[in-house]
Amino acid sequence: MQFGRHVSAIAGCGVLDHRFHQDERGTFLKVLSATNLERVCAEFTTRELFWSKSIRGVVRGMHFQIPPFATTKLVWVSAGLIRDVVLDLRVDSETFGACLVTELDNESGGILIPGGCAHGYEVLSDTAIINYAQDKDHAPAHDTGVAWDSFGFDWKTKNPILSDRDRTLPRMSDFQSPFTMSDSA
Repeated sequence: MQFGRHVSAIAGCGVLDHRFHQDERGTFLKVLSATNLERVCAEFTTRELFWSKSIRGVVRGMHFQIPPFATTKLVWVSAGLIRDVVLDLRVDSETFGACLVTELDNESGGILIPGGCAHGYEVLSDTAIINYAQDKDHAPAHDTGVAWDSFGFDWKTKNPILSDRDRTLPRMSDFQSPFTMSDSA
C-alpha cells in the first residue's frame, strides 16, 4: 500500500466554487446550492452543521465515521486559511490511499468529501473559522480516524497542536479499512 500520493481527483470528492456578490453594502454568498453539489454528487441532505475556530499550528484529523454511519461532508472556511487534506480509504477505489489537498479561505469555495474518506486540516493563518455540513448524524461509537502523521503526507506544520483524541488515533498501517465505493454514495 502506498499512502500520501497527491491526486487531482478522488471519486466523489469535489472542490466547489463560491460566487460572491458585492455592492456598497458588503458581500453576499450562497454557501450551499443543490445545483452546484449535483455536479459532484448525486444527493446531499444536510443533517448537521458544525463550526470550529482554531489557531495557527493546529492540525485536526484525520477523522471519519465507519459504516453504516459513513458521512459525506461539505467543508468551507469563513475566515482565515487552512490546508485541507482528504485521504481515500475506500479499498476498491482507484485512488485508495491517495490524498487530495486544497487550500481553503473565505473566498476559495468549499470541498465535498465523500463517505469512505478521512478528513483533516492544518491552520495556516493566525486563526481560522471552519464550517462543515454532513449528511448523517454524529455517531460517537462509530467516530474514529487515523493518525495525522501515519500515511506519508508532508504537512507544513511540523510540531502541531493536537487534541488528546488525535494523539491516540491508530496508525494507518494498523487500520483495516471497512470502506468501499458504495460508502460514498
